Amino acid sequence: MSSVGDGAYLVAAPLLAALLTNSPIGVAAVSTAATAPWFLVGWWSGAIVDRFPRRAVMVLADLTRAGGLTILAVLIATGHATIATLAATSFLVVAGKTFHDAAAQALVPHVVGRSQDQLTRANGRILAGETVAQTVAGPPLGGATFSLTPWLPFAVDAASFAGSAALLSRLPGPPAPARHDDQTLAAAVREGFRYLFRHRDLVTLALALAAFNLAYNLGYATIVLFAKNTLHITNIGFGLLVSVTALGAALAGWLAPRLVHGLTIPGAVTAALLAQAASWLAIAATTSIWVTGAAFLVLGISSTLATVAVVTARQQLVPDHLLGRVVSAFRLLGNGAAPIGAALGGLVADGLGLRAPLVLAPIVIAASVVLLVPTLFTRPQ
Repeated sequence: MSSVGDGAYLVAAPLLAALLTNSPIGVAAVSTAATAPWFLVGWWSGAIVDRFPRRAVMVLADLTRAGGLTILAVLIATGHATIATLAATSFLVVAGKTFHDAAAQALVPHVVGRSQDQLTRANGRILAGETVAQTVAGPPLGGATFSLTPWLPFAVDAASFAGSAALLSRLPGPPAPARHDDQTLAAAVREGFRYLFRHRDLVTLALALAAFNLAYNLGYATIVLFAKNTLHITNIGFGLLVSVTALGAALAGWLAPRLVHGLTIPGAVTAALLAQAASWLAIAATTSIWVTGAAFLVLGISSTLATVAVVTARQQLVPDHLLGRVVSAFRLLGNGAAPIGAALGGLVADGLGLRAPLVLAPIVIAASVVLLVPTLFTRPQ
């Protein structure tokens, strides 16, 4: 439910920014505010999650975001919205997500248990639902409601968070994790990072995810220009390709239990890396829209497969009282490579041409497979 609202917000926020200002700096400020929480808040939000009941953290995060979006909708409707208020709301929405997601991943084992099959089934279906809602259902809703009146998509997102909070309140509420009352927040954060970096399998998975995200964003950063200028795909055609990626992600979400059970977690991560590399090479080597579409489908499958595998591994390997902190530390390392990959992709395309990032991304993956995969398949002594 909340992902539908998020998808609407992803379209409505830049549209509102363009309506409020013609300044590229002003529009960029909104995008910057939306990414900043992952680096300013995300690395310590898990320490908060590990101090309170996870369900309560999720509900509070949803209600806080619903309140912020409601205020923004009122400001838009009354003509008082500014770039600053939009940027502040974007920061609030994503900051809330850092708490919500860490708490959600820590709560899932309490609902379904720590069996790998149960965890992969739950994580796969949750991710499939989020993907379809945010990338297929939400964006058209955001565009359509913004066309009716600019405040409406933000009110829709506020309602989606309120509905999410109502549904979450019906979940069984496990007690707060065991904690040391005399432990400072800084010490709690350090404990999470220390556990991650001392656990060989976890840190290897985090580095593998970082390589996956670095390569994915390297290849994807300028793919729209490659599609339009080299493959001569129309705007509608590119939109369909993005939808095909979402279809692949949703398909992998439902097939995740079988895939991870058959491949094992190290095998699933390796297969996801290799499938991504093959997809970029296929896109770079073809002029066929059908081959490109198949490659986009595989990209969606590989992304979900990698995510489900690493999330399940964290939930199985990390003690409950540390899970929120380790999730935050893991995501800072694994997801922090995404903007680096996007920036690198832009620089490479600008200097060497639009096909170059599609060739460089598989090279990055090949290096990561050589360096990391043997460790994944070797049991610690």
